[in-house]
Amino acid sequence: MMSESNADEMMNPEPEHGIENERRTKMEEKLDEIYAEIAELEREIKTSKAPDQLGWDDIAQEIVGAVTFSLPFLFTGELWEVAKDISVERSLAILLMTLGVAYLFIAKSRIGNLKKEELFHVPKRLLTVTVIAYMISAVLIYVYGINGLADFTPGQYINATILISTFAVIGAITVDMVK
Repeated sequence: MMSESNADEMMNPEPEHGIENERRTKMEEKLDEIYAEIAELEREIKTSKAPDQLGWDDIAQEIVGAVTFSLPFLFTGELWEVAKDISVERSLAILLMTLGVAYLFIAKSRIGNLKKEELFHVPKRLLTVTVIAYMISAVLIYVYGINGLADFTPGQYINATILISTFAVIGAITVDMVK
């Protein structure tokens, strides 16, 4: 005959500790996987929201934008005539207007997720855009021989560079900010 304790054991079998630990371990592994996935998603969200810092990819984009936007205007005879006829004062006014609009676009607009980086209280992107646009314009005028075709004096060459750079600055900013 069975004793009362043996009968209780058969009617109410307790789960073995090994099975319970195995279930708990599997559950803990699943929870660890879920926590790791959540942490990865949080990292992705933080990096996608992080402001874009000025880098070599941005400079390459600015160069492409400056060349793309300035080339069509480089070959217009009307622009050459304006460069010949415009005064130095007006040329400087155009330069300042272009820089002012570029500053407003880069520093004050909410277009793009750009990190605010400054050098001597001037946005770094404004400096890079300006240098790239004016250098590209001056080089393109020289490389394509527009100086010889239009018969520019040194002052007219500078005027042409400033006029073409207006479009180059716009192109450099646009391509840099659109990501």
